[in-house]
Amino acid sequence: MDSAQHVLLVWVPGAVVVGDPRGPASTMTYPGITVARRQRGCVVDELWLPVGEAEPTTADDEALIAVLLAA
Repeated sequence: MDSAQHVLLVWVPGAVVVGDPRGPASTMTYPGITVARRQRGCVVDELWLPVGEAEPTTADDEALIAVLLAA
C-alpha cells in the first residue's frame, strides 16, 4: 500500500462573483496558487492562496512557505 503524500502547487486565478443590486453581477479574478495535498492519489486538502497583483510579495512567499510546512 502506497502511503506517500504529495503536495501539488498550481498557479490558478481565483474568481469572485460580485452582485450589484442596480445591475448584472460581475466576476473579479485574482492571481493565486492552489496548494493541494494528496494522499494515495486522492486530494485530502486544498487551499487557494492569493498573491500580489503585479508579482508575489514577501508576505505571499511567507504564507506559501507556512502552508507547505504544514502540509
